[in-house]
Amino acid sequence: MIPQTTIQRTTATRCLVVGILVGLLAAPTSGVETLVIKGEGKDASTQTIRGEILVEARDGGVMLQSDDGQIYIQQPESIVEREGNDLELQPIDAAEMAGRLMDEFPQGFRVFRTTHYVIAHRTSEGYVRRVGGLFEQLYRGFYTYWENQGLDLDPPRFPLVALVFPDRASFLKYAEADIGEMARNLIGYYHLQSNRMVTFNVPNLERNIATIIHEATHQLAYNSGLQTRFADNPMWVSEGLATFFEAPDFRNPRGWRTIGRVNEVNLARWRRYLPLRPEESLTTLLADDKRFRGGGSSESAYAESWALTYFLLKTRREQYAKFMQRLSEGKPLVARSPQERLALIEEVFETTIRELDEDLVSYLRRVR
Repeated sequence: MIPQTTIQRTTATRCLVVGILVGLLAAPTSGVETLVIKGEGKDASTQTIRGEILVEARDGGVMLQSDDGQIYIQQPESIVEREGNDLELQPIDAAEMAGRLMDEFPQGFRVFRTTHYVIAHRTSEGYVRRVGGLFEQLYRGFYTYWENQGLDLDPPRFPLVALVFPDRASFLKYAEADIGEMARNLIGYYHLQSNRMVTFNVPNLERNIATIIHEATHQLAYNSGLQTRFADNPMWVSEGLATFFEAPDFRNPRGWRTIGRVNEVNLARWRRYLPLRPEESLTTLLADDKRFRGGGSSESAYAESWALTYFLLKTRREQYAKFMQRLSEGKPLVARSPQERLALIEEVFETTIRELDEDLVSYLRRVR
């Protein structure tokens, strides 16, 4: 099951950032900025962070991306000193990332590197190799798939980081500090601000591979240029993509084999929802993200997101690629209104929402 907390986590973080950075400037400072930040607590020391400014508010608040891909949100009153230059930010390499992770995490953690991932873990060599193999399999499939759709994705600018804790208890200790009590419903998540995929040594991995692939898909989408972190990314797009790529294969010994198979779990949910589906269901899904936040409506929102994404990628690939290109051009913290979201879909797919809905329902009736 895809937990609804995935969408709640992302939405809550984005709302927090919007609340902090009010009165955005049109053009953030170029070059590398060095900020000295107040520490937390009475006797806390200051912290120095360096990076490029993604968003700057009129009151001096900033959104800054550091050389390891993490994004920091700083209010003006927390900034003690600020100094800039006109140099281009140089992302760290995998070796430097590995060193920083070893400094950050306690004794007992090790680093396992694959071609594209740096995995900090405290688990068996066999388990981390298996997880790393899954990530690389997804990476190859992800880039190949979009290349075949005519999208030229960027290689990740920063090393892709994953954290694998030894058990659920240690995972929760870290995750609850990271994302709060919603972590209790998860076995893994992608964190938008830290740019890290986080999970643990999951028992019966074969039955839970879909969730791991789901979150790793989010990480790839945001690191390949397919999506832009903190931009206006409709949740039906983000979750539809992840459910499209995650489709488990319970007949395969590895639990996951290929991209774009029918997601049998979400197809079953769609079929249960269809007899009860309101006439305006697609409109409400596309216009905003409210259905993902409601406990009773989130399951149908995930199912409909998968159904729509599957339908579009099977029948309107070129238009879908164009749609994703338009979304990727969005700027951090600049949101579209419900009317603008609907208008963009009708423009790119050259149809009305009503016609799109009719075609979707008709197509899904034939899917087996």
